[in-house]
Amino acid sequence: MDSTTSRRFGPLHIAFLSVVGLSGWAAVLAVTLWPLEAMRPWKLTWELAAILALCGAARFLAFRIFRRVRIALDSPFYLASAFAFGVVPAAWMVLTVLTGDFAVRTLRTWRTRGYLPSPRRYALAQAVYAGGLPALGILLVGILYDVDGSLFPHSDWTLAWKLLAFGLTFLLGHYTVAGGSHWFEGTPSRALWREFLPRVVVAEGTLLPIGLAMVYGHVHQGVAQYLLLGGLVLLFNWIFRRGYLAREALDARVQELSTLNAVAQIISASLEHDVLLKNISSETLRLVGHRSRFMLGLLDESRKSAHYELFDEQGKRYKELDAASDEGLSGWVMAHRQPLMLTGEPGEYRKYAKSERYDDPRFPSWMGVPLITYGEVMGVMSVQSEIPGAYTEEYLRVLAAIADQAAVAIENSRLYELATIDGLTGLLVRRHFEQRLHEEWWRAVRYDGVFAVSIFDLDDFKGLNDTYGHQTGDQVLRAVARVVKKNMRGADLAGRYGGEEFALVLPRTRVAEACKMADRIRADIAAIKLDVDGQPIKISASFGVAGYPETGVTRVEDLVARADEALYVAKGQGKNQVVTAGGNSTSPGVAAQQAD
Repeated sequence: MDSTTSRRFGPLHIAFLSVVGLSGWAAVLAVTLWPLEAMRPWKLTWELAAILALCGAARFLAFRIFRRVRIALDSPFYLASAFAFGVVPAAWMVLTVLTGDFAVRTLRTWRTRGYLPSPRRYALAQAVYAGGLPALGILLVGILYDVDGSLFPHSDWTLAWKLLAFGLTFLLGHYTVAGGSHWFEGTPSRALWREFLPRVVVAEGTLLPIGLAMVYGHVHQGVAQYLLLGGLVLLFNWIFRRGYLAREALDARVQELSTLNAVAQIISASLEHDVLLKNISSETLRLVGHRSRFMLGLLDESRKSAHYELFDEQGKRYKELDAASDEGLSGWVMAHRQPLMLTGEPGEYRKYAKSERYDDPRFPSWMGVPLITYGEVMGVMSVQSEIPGAYTEEYLRVLAAIADQAAVAIENSRLYELATIDGLTGLLVRRHFEQRLHEEWWRAVRYDGVFAVSIFDLDDFKGLNDTYGHQTGDQVLRAVARVVKKNMRGADLAGRYGGEEFALVLPRTRVAEACKMADRIRADIAAIKLDVDGQPIKISASFGVAGYPETGVTRVEDLVARADEALYVAKGQGKNQVVTAGGNSTSPGVAAQQAD
Protein backbone atom coordinates (compact mmCIF):
# COMPACT_ATOMS: atom_id res chain seq x y z
CA MET A 1 0.00 0.00 0.00
CA ASP A 2 1.53 3.35 -1.01
CA SER A 3 1.78 6.44 1.17
CA THR A 4 -1.22 8.18 -0.36
CA THR A 5 -3.50 5.21 0.24
CA SER A 6 -2.19 4.85 3.79
CA ARG A 7 -2.88 8.50 4.42
CA ARG A 8 -6.35 8.29 2.93
CA PHE A 9 -7.59 5.46 5.16
CA GLY A 10 -5.14 6.00 8.02
CA PRO A 11 -6.07 5.76 11.71
CA LEU A 12 -5.85 9.55 12.22
CA HIS A 13 -8.32 10.15 9.40
CA ILE A 14 -10.75 7.57 10.74
CA ALA A 15 -10.36 8.99 14.26
CA PHE A 16 -11.07 12.50 12.93
CA LEU A 17 -14.26 11.37 11.18
CA SER A 18 -15.42 9.35 14.18
CA VAL A 19 -14.82 12.07 16.78
CA VAL A 20 -16.52 14.79 14.74
CA GLY A 21 -19.44 12.59 13.70
CA LEU A 22 -20.10 11.09 17.14
CA SER A 23 -19.88 14.55 18.70
CA GLY A 24 -22.72 15.67 16.45
CA TRP A 25 -24.88 12.64 17.27
CA ALA A 26 -24.19 12.97 21.00
CA ALA A 27 -24.99 16.70 21.00
CA VAL A 28 -28.31 16.25 19.18
CA LEU A 29 -29.37 13.40 21.48
CA ALA A 30 -28.32 15.39 24.56
CA VAL A 31 -30.33 18.53 23.73
CA THR A 32 -33.29 16.34 22.76
CA LEU A 33 -33.36 14.42 26.04
CA TRP A 34 -32.21 17.29 28.21
CA PRO A 35 -33.24 20.49 26.37
CA LEU A 36 -31.56 23.75 27.25
CA GLU A 37 -33.65 26.61 28.63
CA ALA A 38 -32.73 28.78 25.64
CA MET A 39 -34.20 26.28 23.15
CA ARG A 40 -37.80 26.23 21.99
CA PRO A 41 -39.91 23.18 22.74
CA TRP A 42 -40.94 21.22 19.67
CA LYS A 43 -42.74 18.09 18.54
CA LEU A 44 -42.95 16.12 15.32
CA THR A 45 -45.78 17.46 13.15
CA TRP A 46 -46.92 17.03 9.57
CA GLU A 47 -45.31 20.37 8.74
CA LEU A 48 -41.90 19.05 9.82
CA ALA A 49 -42.53 15.81 7.93
CA ALA A 50 -43.37 17.77 4.75
CA ILE A 51 -40.22 19.87 5.09
CA LEU A 52 -38.20 16.71 5.70
CA ALA A 53 -39.57 15.36 2.41
CA LEU A 54 -38.49 18.58 0.64
CA CYS A 55 -35.00 18.18 2.11
CA GLY A 56 -34.85 14.60 0.87
CA ALA A 57 -35.93 15.71 -2.61
CA ALA A 58 -33.24 18.42 -2.60
CA ARG A 59 -30.65 15.85 -1.59
CA PHE A 60 -31.73 13.67 -4.50
CA LEU A 61 -30.61 16.52 -6.79
CA ALA A 62 -27.09 16.57 -5.30
CA PHE A 63 -24.16 16.89 -7.69
CA ARG A 64 -20.38 16.78 -7.40
CA ILE A 65 -18.68 20.16 -7.21
CA PHE A 66 -15.17 19.34 -5.89
CA ARG A 67 -13.50 15.93 -5.98
CA ARG A 68 -15.87 13.68 -3.98
CA VAL A 69 -17.85 16.59 -2.48
CA ARG A 70 -21.54 16.50 -3.40
CA ILE A 71 -23.78 19.48 -2.66
CA ALA A 72 -27.53 19.68 -3.01
CA LEU A 73 -28.20 23.37 -2.23
CA ASP A 74 -30.35 22.11 0.65
CA SER A 75 -28.83 24.37 3.32
CA PRO A 76 -31.70 26.93 3.06
CA PHE A 77 -34.15 24.26 4.30
CA TYR A 78 -32.14 23.54 7.43
CA LEU A 79 -31.32 27.18 8.14
CA ALA A 80 -34.90 28.33 7.59
CA SER A 81 -36.21 25.44 9.70
CA ALA A 82 -33.93 26.50 12.56
CA PHE A 83 -35.65 29.91 12.65
CA ALA A 84 -39.16 28.70 11.80
CA PHE A 85 -39.35 25.59 14.05
CA GLY A 86 -36.28 25.60 16.27
CA VAL A 87 -32.61 24.62 16.24
CA VAL A 88 -33.12 21.07 17.56
CA PRO A 89 -35.64 19.92 14.89
CA ALA A 90 -33.41 21.50 12.23
CA ALA A 91 -30.45 19.51 13.60
CA TRP A 92 -32.50 16.29 13.50
CA MET A 93 -33.55 17.14 9.96
CA VAL A 94 -29.98 17.47 8.66
CA LEU A 95 -28.86 14.43 10.67
CA THR A 96 -31.61 12.25 9.19
CA VAL A 97 -31.35 13.41 5.59
CA LEU A 98 -27.55 13.31 5.23
CA THR A 99 -27.11 10.02 7.07
CA GLY A 100 -29.87 8.47 4.96
CA ASP A 101 -28.29 9.86 1.79
CA PHE A 102 -24.93 8.30 2.69
CA ALA A 103 -26.59 4.96 3.47
CA VAL A 104 -28.48 4.92 0.15
CA ARG A 105 -25.34 5.73 -1.88
CA THR A 106 -23.31 3.09 -0.02
CA LEU A 107 -25.97 0.42 -0.60
CA ARG A 108 -26.17 1.39 -4.27
CA THR A 109 -22.40 0.97 -4.58
CA TRP A 110 -22.59 -2.38 -2.81
CA ARG A 111 -25.29 -3.63 -5.16
CA THR A 112 -23.56 -2.47 -8.37
CA ARG A 113 -19.98 -3.38 -7.48
CA GLY A 114 -20.38 -6.05 -4.82
CA TYR A 115 -17.98 -4.38 -2.39
CA LEU A 116 -17.44 -1.18 -0.42
CA PRO A 117 -15.14 1.34 -2.14
CA SER A 118 -13.13 1.70 1.11
CA PRO A 119 -12.39 -0.30 4.29
CA ARG A 120 -15.44 -0.98 6.48
CA ARG A 121 -14.11 0.94 9.47
CA TYR A 122 -13.70 3.96 7.20
CA ALA A 123 -17.25 3.52 5.81
CA LEU A 124 -18.68 3.37 9.36
CA ALA A 125 -16.78 6.48 10.36
CA GLN A 126 -18.12 8.24 7.26
CA ALA A 127 -21.67 7.15 8.13
CA VAL A 128 -21.65 8.92 11.51
CA TYR A 129 -19.68 11.86 10.10
CA ALA A 130 -22.00 12.52 7.14
CA GLY A 131 -24.87 13.81 9.28
CA GLY A 132 -23.04 14.37 12.56
CA LEU A 133 -20.85 17.25 11.34
CA PRO A 134 -23.63 19.49 9.92
CA ALA A 135 -25.95 18.68 12.84
CA LEU A 136 -23.25 19.75 15.29
CA GLY A 137 -22.75 22.94 13.26
CA ILE A 138 -26.49 23.77 13.34
CA LEU A 139 -26.56 23.40 17.13
CA LEU A 140 -23.38 25.36 17.86
CA VAL A 141 -24.15 28.24 15.49
CA GLY A 142 -27.80 28.31 16.66
CA ILE A 143 -26.65 28.71 20.25
CA LEU A 144 -24.06 31.31 19.18
CA TYR A 145 -26.70 33.54 17.56
CA ASP A 146 -29.38 32.74 20.17
CA VAL A 147 -31.85 31.66 17.46
CA ASP A 148 -34.25 30.17 20.07
CA GLY A 149 -33.63 32.99 22.59
CA SER A 150 -36.06 34.93 24.74
CA LEU A 151 -36.63 37.56 22.07
CA PHE A 152 -38.19 34.97 19.72
CA PRO A 153 -40.15 35.59 17.53
CA HIS A 154 -37.66 38.16 16.23
CA SER A 155 -38.47 41.28 14.30
CA ASP A 156 -38.11 41.17 10.52
CA TRP A 157 -34.86 43.14 10.70
CA THR A 158 -33.42 40.85 13.38
CA LEU A 159 -34.48 37.81 11.39
CA ALA A 160 -32.73 39.20 8.32
CA TRP A 161 -29.31 39.82 9.82
CA LYS A 162 -29.40 36.82 12.11
CA LEU A 163 -30.32 34.34 9.37
CA LEU A 164 -27.72 35.67 6.94
CA ALA A 165 -25.02 35.72 9.64
CA PHE A 166 -26.16 32.30 10.86
CA GLY A 167 -26.02 30.89 7.32
CA LEU A 168 -22.59 32.26 6.43
CA THR A 169 -21.09 31.21 9.77
CA PHE A 170 -22.55 27.72 9.44
CA LEU A 171 -21.36 27.28 5.83
CA LEU A 172 -17.85 28.55 6.51
CA GLY A 173 -17.49 26.48 9.70
CA HIS A 174 -19.01 23.34 8.21
CA TYR A 175 -16.93 23.31 5.04
CA THR A 176 -13.74 24.32 6.85
CA VAL A 177 -14.04 21.24 9.07
CA ALA A 178 -15.13 19.16 6.05
CA GLY A 179 -11.96 20.28 4.29
CA GLY A 180 -9.98 18.53 7.02
CA SER A 181 -11.30 15.19 5.79
CA HIS A 182 -10.11 15.97 2.28
CA TRP A 183 -6.73 17.06 3.63
CA PHE A 184 -6.37 13.60 5.20
CA GLU A 185 -7.14 12.12 1.78
CA GLY A 186 -4.21 13.99 0.25
CA THR A 187 -5.82 17.18 -1.09
CA PRO A 188 -3.28 20.04 -0.84
CA SER A 189 -4.15 22.83 1.60
CA ARG A 190 -3.84 25.40 -1.17
CA ALA A 191 -6.50 23.62 -3.22
CA LEU A 192 -8.81 23.53 -0.20
CA TRP A 193 -8.59 27.27 0.38
CA ARG A 194 -8.56 28.36 -3.27
CA GLU A 195 -11.00 25.89 -4.84
CA PHE A 196 -13.00 23.96 -2.26
CA LEU A 197 -14.19 26.62 0.20
CA PRO A 198 -14.99 29.44 -2.28
CA ARG A 199 -16.85 27.15 -4.70
CA VAL A 200 -19.10 25.39 -2.20
CA VAL A 201 -19.75 28.39 0.06
CA VAL A 202 -20.71 30.61 -2.89
CA ALA A 203 -22.91 27.87 -4.38
CA GLU A 204 -24.76 27.28 -1.08
CA GLY A 205 -24.79 30.95 -0.09
CA THR A 206 -26.70 32.03 -3.21
CA LEU A 207 -29.89 30.57 -1.73
CA LEU A 208 -29.70 32.26 1.67
CA PRO A 209 -32.10 35.08 0.58
CA ILE A 210 -34.65 32.42 -0.42
CA GLY A 211 -34.20 30.84 3.00
CA LEU A 212 -34.98 34.21 4.57
CA ALA A 213 -38.08 34.53 2.40
CA MET A 214 -39.19 31.07 3.57
CA VAL A 215 -38.91 32.22 7.20
CA TYR A 216 -40.83 35.44 6.47
CA GLY A 217 -43.53 33.43 4.70
CA HIS A 218 -43.86 31.09 7.70
CA VAL A 219 -43.93 33.94 10.24
CA HIS A 220 -46.48 36.09 8.40
CA GLN A 221 -48.54 33.67 6.29
CA GLY A 222 -48.04 30.19 7.74
CA VAL A 223 -46.47 26.92 6.65
CA ALA A 224 -48.15 26.87 3.21
CA GLN A 225 -46.08 29.86 2.09
CA TYR A 226 -42.99 28.15 3.53
CA LEU A 227 -43.64 25.00 1.53
CA LEU A 228 -44.38 26.97 -1.65
CA LEU A 229 -41.07 28.78 -1.44
CA GLY A 230 -39.44 25.46 -0.64
CA GLY A 231 -40.76 24.12 -3.93
CA LEU A 232 -39.15 27.11 -5.67
CA VAL A 233 -35.86 26.21 -3.97
CA LEU A 234 -36.14 22.73 -5.45
CA LEU A 235 -36.81 24.20 -8.89
CA PHE A 236 -33.82 26.54 -8.57
CA ASN A 237 -31.75 23.61 -7.34
CA TRP A 238 -32.69 21.58 -10.41
CA ILE A 239 -31.90 24.48 -12.78
CA PHE A 240 -28.61 25.20 -11.03
CA ARG A 241 -27.67 21.52 -11.16
CA ARG A 242 -28.44 21.22 -14.86
CA GLY A 243 -26.50 24.38 -15.65
CA TYR A 244 -23.52 23.40 -13.55
CA LEU A 245 -23.33 19.89 -14.97
CA ALA A 246 -23.69 21.24 -18.51
CA ARG A 247 -20.87 23.70 -17.93
CA GLU A 248 -18.71 21.02 -16.34
CA ALA A 249 -19.34 18.72 -19.30
CA LEU A 250 -18.49 21.51 -21.73
CA ASP A 251 -15.33 22.45 -19.81
CA ALA A 252 -14.31 18.81 -19.64
CA ARG A 253 -14.89 18.37 -23.38
CA VAL A 254 -12.88 21.50 -24.20
CA GLN A 255 -10.08 20.33 -21.89
CA GLU A 256 -10.23 16.87 -23.42
CA LEU A 257 -9.99 18.19 -26.97
CA SER A 258 -7.18 20.55 -26.00
CA THR A 259 -5.29 17.72 -24.31
CA LEU A 260 -5.85 15.35 -27.22
CA ASN A 261 -4.51 18.01 -29.57
CA ALA A 262 -1.43 18.38 -27.38
CA VAL A 263 -1.10 14.60 -27.21
CA ALA A 264 -1.28 14.38 -31.00
CA GLN A 265 1.51 16.94 -31.36
CA ILE A 266 3.71 15.22 -28.79
CA ILE A 267 3.09 11.75 -30.22
CA SER A 268 3.88 12.90 -33.74
CA ALA A 269 7.05 14.69 -32.62
CA SER A 270 9.18 11.57 -33.11
CA LEU A 271 9.21 8.49 -35.32
CA GLU A 272 11.73 6.60 -33.20
CA HIS A 273 10.01 3.67 -31.51
CA ASP A 274 11.37 4.12 -27.97
CA VAL A 275 10.80 7.88 -27.89
CA LEU A 276 7.32 7.44 -29.35
CA LEU A 277 6.25 4.90 -26.71
CA LYS A 278 7.64 7.08 -23.91
CA ASN A 279 5.64 10.05 -25.21
CA ILE A 280 2.46 7.98 -25.53
CA SER A 281 2.82 6.54 -22.03
CA SER A 282 3.59 9.83 -20.26
CA GLU A 283 0.77 11.75 -21.95
CA THR A 284 -1.78 8.99 -21.39
CA LEU A 285 -0.85 8.74 -17.71
CA ARG A 286 -1.04 12.51 -17.31
CA LEU A 287 -4.54 12.48 -18.76
CA VAL A 288 -6.06 9.55 -16.83
CA GLY A 289 -4.25 10.11 -13.51
CA HIS A 290 -5.29 7.93 -10.52
CA ARG A 291 -1.68 6.81 -9.99
CA SER A 292 -2.06 4.64 -13.06
CA ARG A 293 0.44 2.46 -14.86
CA PHE A 294 0.55 2.08 -18.61
CA MET A 295 1.02 -0.92 -20.89
CA LEU A 296 1.30 -1.20 -24.66
CA GLY A 297 1.35 -4.48 -26.54
CA LEU A 298 2.04 -5.10 -30.24
CA LEU A 299 1.29 -8.28 -32.16
CA ASP A 300 4.16 -9.98 -33.98
CA GLU A 301 4.03 -10.96 -37.65
CA SER A 302 2.46 -14.35 -36.90
CA ARG A 303 -0.25 -12.65 -34.77
CA LYS A 304 0.04 -15.57 -32.34
CA SER A 305 2.00 -13.68 -29.71
CA ALA A 306 2.37 -10.11 -28.53
CA HIS A 307 5.22 -8.12 -27.07
CA TYR A 308 4.23 -5.97 -24.08
CA GLU A 309 6.05 -2.98 -22.62
CA LEU A 310 5.05 -1.73 -19.16
CA PHE A 311 5.55 1.80 -17.81
CA ASP A 312 5.32 3.07 -14.23
CA GLU A 313 3.43 6.12 -12.90
CA GLN A 314 6.14 8.46 -14.24
CA GLY A 315 6.02 6.96 -17.72
CA LYS A 316 9.32 5.06 -17.39
CA ARG A 317 9.59 1.59 -18.90
CA TYR A 318 10.20 -0.96 -16.17
CA LYS A 319 9.34 -4.32 -17.74
CA GLU A 320 8.92 -6.15 -21.06
CA LEU A 321 7.31 -9.52 -21.65
CA ASP A 322 5.96 -11.74 -24.42
CA ALA A 323 2.67 -13.63 -24.20
CA ALA A 324 0.23 -15.47 -26.40
CA SER A 325 -2.05 -13.06 -28.23
CA ASP A 326 -5.18 -14.53 -26.62
CA GLU A 327 -3.93 -14.38 -23.01
CA GLY A 328 -5.29 -12.06 -20.33
CA LEU A 329 -7.53 -9.04 -20.63
CA SER A 330 -5.38 -7.65 -23.43
CA GLY A 331 -5.98 -10.81 -25.43
CA TRP A 332 -9.74 -10.38 -24.99
CA VAL A 333 -9.56 -6.76 -26.18
CA MET A 334 -7.57 -7.69 -29.29
CA ALA A 335 -9.72 -10.73 -30.09
CA HIS A 336 -13.03 -8.87 -29.70
CA ARG A 337 -11.77 -5.53 -31.10
CA GLN A 338 -13.63 -3.80 -28.26
CA PRO A 339 -12.64 -1.53 -25.35
CA LEU A 340 -12.90 -3.07 -21.88
CA MET A 341 -13.07 -1.53 -18.41
CA LEU A 342 -12.83 -3.30 -15.04
CA THR A 343 -13.81 -1.57 -11.80
CA GLY A 344 -12.58 -4.18 -9.35
CA GLU A 345 -15.66 -6.30 -8.77
CA PRO A 346 -14.89 -9.77 -7.36
CA GLY A 347 -14.47 -12.35 -10.12
CA GLU A 348 -14.53 -9.69 -12.83
CA TYR A 349 -11.19 -10.76 -14.32
CA ARG A 350 -12.37 -14.33 -14.88
CA LYS A 351 -15.29 -13.13 -17.01
CA TYR A 352 -12.91 -12.05 -19.77
CA ALA A 353 -9.58 -13.88 -19.39
CA LYS A 354 -9.33 -17.61 -20.16
CA SER A 355 -6.84 -18.06 -17.31
CA GLU A 356 -5.65 -16.09 -14.28
CA ARG A 357 -2.00 -16.29 -15.24
CA TYR A 358 -1.66 -12.54 -15.73
CA ASP A 359 -4.16 -11.43 -13.06
CA ASP A 360 -2.43 -8.90 -10.78
CA PRO A 361 -4.57 -8.32 -7.65
CA ARG A 362 -2.72 -5.08 -6.94
CA PHE A 363 -4.61 -3.39 -9.78
CA PRO A 364 -8.39 -3.87 -9.43
CA SER A 365 -9.10 -1.09 -11.95
CA TRP A 366 -8.14 -1.83 -15.55
CA MET A 367 -8.99 -0.20 -18.85
CA GLY A 368 -7.83 -1.25 -22.32
CA VAL A 369 -8.55 -0.40 -25.95
CA PRO A 370 -7.42 -2.06 -29.20
CA LEU A 371 -4.91 -0.43 -31.54
CA ILE A 372 -6.37 -0.65 -35.07
CA THR A 373 -4.87 0.52 -38.37
CA TYR A 374 -6.26 -0.12 -41.83
CA GLY A 375 -9.02 -2.23 -40.27
CA GLU A 376 -6.55 -4.65 -38.62
CA VAL A 377 -5.77 -4.98 -34.91
CA MET A 378 -2.08 -4.33 -34.35
CA GLY A 379 -2.03 -4.35 -30.56
CA VAL A 380 -3.56 -3.06 -27.35
CA MET A 381 -3.12 -0.10 -25.02
CA SER A 382 -4.16 -0.20 -21.37
CA VAL A 383 -3.90 1.53 -17.99
CA GLN A 384 -4.33 0.04 -14.54
CA SER A 385 -4.72 1.53 -11.07
CA GLU A 386 -4.55 0.34 -7.48
CA ILE A 387 -7.71 2.36 -6.71
CA PRO A 388 -10.97 0.38 -7.12
CA GLY A 389 -13.43 2.05 -9.47
CA ALA A 390 -10.82 4.57 -10.63
CA TYR A 391 -12.07 4.84 -14.22
CA THR A 392 -15.34 5.86 -15.85
CA GLU A 393 -16.82 5.68 -19.34
CA GLU A 394 -15.41 9.16 -20.01
CA TYR A 395 -11.89 7.89 -19.31
CA LEU A 396 -12.49 4.94 -21.61
CA ARG A 397 -13.62 7.26 -24.39
CA VAL A 398 -10.52 9.44 -23.95
CA LEU A 399 -8.24 6.40 -23.94
CA ALA A 400 -9.86 5.19 -27.17
CA ALA A 401 -9.24 8.61 -28.76
CA ILE A 402 -5.57 8.48 -27.73
CA ALA A 403 -5.33 4.91 -29.06
CA ASP A 404 -6.60 6.02 -32.48
CA GLN A 405 -3.78 8.56 -32.71
CA ALA A 406 -1.22 6.21 -31.18
CA ALA A 407 -2.02 3.43 -33.66
CA VAL A 408 -1.32 5.74 -36.60
CA ALA A 409 1.88 7.02 -35.00
CA ILE A 410 3.12 3.49 -34.22
CA GLU A 411 2.38 2.37 -37.78
CA ASN A 412 4.28 5.38 -39.13
CA SER A 413 7.14 4.52 -36.77
CA ARG A 414 7.15 0.95 -38.10
CA LEU A 415 7.28 2.16 -41.70
CA TYR A 416 10.03 4.60 -40.75
CA GLU A 417 12.05 1.80 -39.19
CA LEU A 418 11.59 -0.37 -42.27
CA ALA A 419 13.14 2.44 -44.31
CA THR A 420 15.94 3.29 -41.88
CA ILE A 421 16.72 0.15 -39.86
CA ASP A 422 18.51 -2.93 -41.15
CA GLY A 423 16.20 -5.89 -40.67
CA LEU A 424 18.93 -8.35 -39.73
CA THR A 425 21.00 -6.34 -37.24
CA GLY A 426 18.62 -3.62 -36.08
CA LEU A 427 21.25 -0.97 -36.87
CA LEU A 428 20.80 1.96 -39.26
CA VAL A 429 20.91 1.21 -42.98
CA ARG A 430 23.75 2.84 -44.87
CA ARG A 431 21.68 5.55 -46.59
CA HIS A 432 20.14 6.77 -43.33
CA PHE A 433 23.43 6.41 -41.48
CA GLU A 434 25.16 8.67 -43.98
CA GLN A 435 22.35 11.23 -43.65
CA ARG A 436 22.84 11.33 -39.88
CA LEU A 437 26.62 11.42 -40.36
CA HIS A 438 26.31 14.59 -42.44
CA GLU A 439 24.07 16.17 -39.79
CA GLU A 440 26.68 15.53 -37.09
CA TRP A 441 29.42 16.87 -39.35
CA TRP A 442 27.70 20.18 -39.96
CA ARG A 443 26.80 20.48 -36.28
CA ALA A 444 30.45 20.01 -35.30
CA VAL A 445 31.68 22.46 -37.96
CA ARG A 446 29.12 25.12 -37.05
CA TYR A 447 29.66 25.00 -33.27
CA ASP A 448 33.40 24.17 -33.28
CA GLY A 449 32.62 20.75 -31.87
CA VAL A 450 34.40 17.44 -32.03
CA PHE A 451 33.29 14.00 -33.11
CA ALA A 452 34.77 10.72 -34.27
CA VAL A 453 33.99 8.09 -36.87
CA SER A 454 34.90 4.41 -36.64
CA ILE A 455 34.58 1.78 -39.33
CA PHE A 456 35.13 -1.88 -38.51
CA ASP A 457 35.01 -5.10 -40.47
CA LEU A 458 34.63 -8.70 -39.33
CA ASP A 459 37.82 -10.66 -39.98
CA ASP A 460 37.65 -13.60 -42.40
CA PHE A 461 33.85 -13.41 -42.57
CA LYS A 462 33.71 -14.79 -46.14
CA GLY A 463 35.53 -17.94 -45.03
CA LEU A 464 33.14 -18.30 -42.10
CA ASN A 465 30.14 -18.07 -44.46
CA ASP A 466 31.68 -20.59 -46.87
CA THR A 467 32.49 -23.02 -44.06
CA TYR A 468 29.38 -22.82 -41.87
CA GLY A 469 26.72 -21.35 -44.18
CA HIS A 470 24.84 -18.10 -44.39
CA GLN A 471 22.53 -18.88 -41.47
CA THR A 472 25.53 -19.07 -39.17
CA GLY A 473 26.83 -15.88 -40.75
CA ASP A 474 23.54 -14.16 -39.93
CA GLN A 475 23.84 -15.36 -36.32
CA VAL A 476 27.29 -13.79 -36.14
CA LEU A 477 26.05 -10.48 -37.56
CA ARG A 478 23.19 -10.35 -35.05
CA ALA A 479 25.54 -11.14 -32.15
CA VAL A 480 27.96 -8.41 -33.25
CA ALA A 481 25.07 -5.93 -33.53
CA ARG A 482 24.04 -6.73 -29.94
CA VAL A 483 27.57 -6.00 -28.77
CA VAL A 484 27.56 -2.67 -30.60
CA LYS A 485 24.17 -1.64 -29.13
CA LYS A 486 25.33 -2.56 -25.63
CA ASN A 487 28.31 -0.20 -25.91
CA MET A 488 26.49 2.71 -27.53
CA ARG A 489 25.70 5.87 -25.56
CA GLY A 490 22.50 7.88 -26.02
CA ALA A 491 23.75 10.17 -28.79
CA ASP A 492 25.93 7.61 -30.61
CA LEU A 493 24.90 6.18 -33.99
CA ALA A 494 25.67 2.75 -35.41
CA GLY A 495 24.96 1.49 -38.91
CA ARG A 496 25.50 -1.52 -41.10
CA TYR A 497 27.79 -0.10 -43.78
CA GLY A 498 28.05 -3.19 -45.99
CA GLY A 499 27.80 -6.97 -45.76
CA GLU A 500 30.04 -7.49 -42.72
CA GLU A 501 31.18 -3.88 -42.39
CA PHE A 502 29.86 -1.55 -39.67
CA ALA A 503 30.28 2.16 -38.94
CA LEU A 504 29.96 4.27 -35.80
CA VAL A 505 29.43 8.01 -35.31
CA LEU A 506 30.43 9.25 -31.86
CA PRO A 507 29.31 12.88 -31.33
CA ARG A 508 31.26 15.14 -28.93
CA THR A 509 33.98 12.49 -28.69
CA ARG A 510 37.71 12.95 -29.18
CA VAL A 511 39.86 10.34 -30.90
CA ALA A 512 41.42 8.98 -27.69
CA GLU A 513 38.00 8.28 -26.16
CA ALA A 514 36.72 6.88 -29.47
CA CYS A 515 39.66 4.45 -29.55
CA LYS A 516 38.81 3.24 -26.06
CA MET A 517 35.22 2.56 -27.05
CA ALA A 518 36.30 0.82 -30.27
CA ASP A 519 38.70 -1.38 -28.31
CA ARG A 520 35.91 -2.31 -25.85
CA ILE A 521 33.71 -3.36 -28.75
CA ARG A 522 36.62 -5.26 -30.32
CA ALA A 523 37.22 -7.16 -27.09
CA ASP A 524 33.51 -7.93 -26.62
CA ILE A 525 33.28 -9.24 -30.19
CA ALA A 526 36.26 -11.49 -29.60
CA ALA A 527 34.50 -12.81 -26.47
CA ILE A 528 31.33 -13.84 -28.35
CA LYS A 529 30.69 -17.55 -27.94
CA LEU A 530 28.93 -19.34 -30.81
CA ASP A 531 28.97 -23.06 -31.47
CA VAL A 532 28.13 -24.93 -34.68
CA ASP A 533 27.68 -28.65 -34.18
CA GLY A 534 29.64 -28.42 -30.95
CA GLN A 535 32.55 -26.60 -32.62
CA PRO A 536 33.27 -23.06 -31.28
CA ILE A 537 33.54 -20.24 -33.81
CA LYS A 538 36.20 -17.58 -33.39
CA ILE A 539 35.08 -14.06 -34.26
CA SER A 540 37.22 -10.95 -34.44
CA ALA A 541 37.05 -7.47 -35.99
CA SER A 542 39.46 -4.78 -37.16
CA PHE A 543 38.77 -1.09 -36.49
CA GLY A 544 39.76 2.18 -38.09
CA VAL A 545 39.11 5.43 -36.19
CA ALA A 546 39.30 9.03 -37.43
CA GLY A 547 38.40 12.22 -35.59
CA TYR A 548 37.43 15.80 -36.33
CA PRO A 549 39.21 18.20 -36.07
CA GLU A 550 42.28 16.03 -35.29
CA THR A 551 42.61 14.81 -38.89
CA GLY A 552 42.39 18.34 -40.31
CA VAL A 553 39.97 17.30 -43.09
CA THR A 554 37.41 19.76 -44.49
CA ARG A 555 34.83 17.29 -45.80
CA VAL A 556 33.01 14.49 -44.04
CA GLU A 557 33.72 12.18 -46.99
CA ASP A 558 37.46 12.67 -46.35
CA LEU A 559 36.97 11.84 -42.67
CA VAL A 560 35.26 8.55 -43.56
CA ALA A 561 38.02 7.81 -46.07
CA ARG A 562 40.67 8.31 -43.36
CA ALA A 563 38.83 5.91 -41.04
CA ASP A 564 38.59 3.40 -43.91
CA GLU A 565 42.31 3.71 -44.59
CA ALA A 566 43.03 3.06 -40.92
CA LEU A 567 40.81 -0.04 -41.09
CA TYR A 568 42.90 -1.44 -43.98
CA VAL A 569 46.06 -0.77 -41.99
CA ALA A 570 44.57 -2.78 -39.12
CA LYS A 571 43.79 -5.61 -41.52
CA GLY A 572 47.32 -5.55 -42.90
CA GLN A 573 48.94 -5.54 -39.49
CA GLY A 574 47.35 -8.78 -38.32
CA LYS A 575 43.65 -7.95 -37.77
CA ASN A 576 41.70 -7.88 -34.45
CA GLN A 577 43.03 -4.43 -33.54
CA VAL A 578 42.19 -0.71 -33.52
CA VAL A 579 44.13 1.79 -35.65
CA THR A 580 43.70 5.57 -35.61
CA ALA A 581 44.13 7.88 -38.58
CA GLY A 582 46.51 10.85 -38.61
CA GLY A 583 46.74 13.70 -36.12
CA ASN A 584 48.26 13.44 -32.67
CA SER A 585 45.80 10.86 -31.42
CA THR A 586 46.85 8.02 -29.16
CA SER A 587 45.52 4.48 -29.20
CA PRO A 588 44.52 2.42 -26.18
CA GLY A 589 45.86 -1.05 -25.40
CA VAL A 590 48.56 -3.13 -26.96
CA ALA A 591 46.29 -4.05 -29.89
CA ALA A 592 45.88 -0.45 -31.07
CA GLN A 593 48.14 1.09 -33.68
CA GLN A 594 48.34 4.42 -35.55
CA ALA A 595 48.18 4.81 -39.30
CA ASP A 596 50.56 7.26 -41.00
